[in-house]
Amino acid sequence: MPWNETDELILKSLERLSPEGRRQAVPRLIAGAEVLDRTVDKFQPGIIELAEQRGLVWEELSDQERERFVDDLLHE
Repeated sequence: MPWNETDELILKSLERLSPEGRRQAVPRLIAGAEVLDRTVDKFQPGIIELAEQRGLVWEELSDQERERFVDDLLHE
């Protein structure tokens, strides 16, 4: 799945961070990914059902597509 403009801006901003800024950013990014993983694991049966209701086959989605789908659900 291609990056959108916001993703690209954030990545470019991360590249411009000082070494200290990067040290602070990395744990936050990892923590966000871990929360997403736990959320998916806990609610996976319901998430799969919601995906099917929207015409998606969970098993056929890439990791990025799954992450975006869950992110969209969390922001609804």
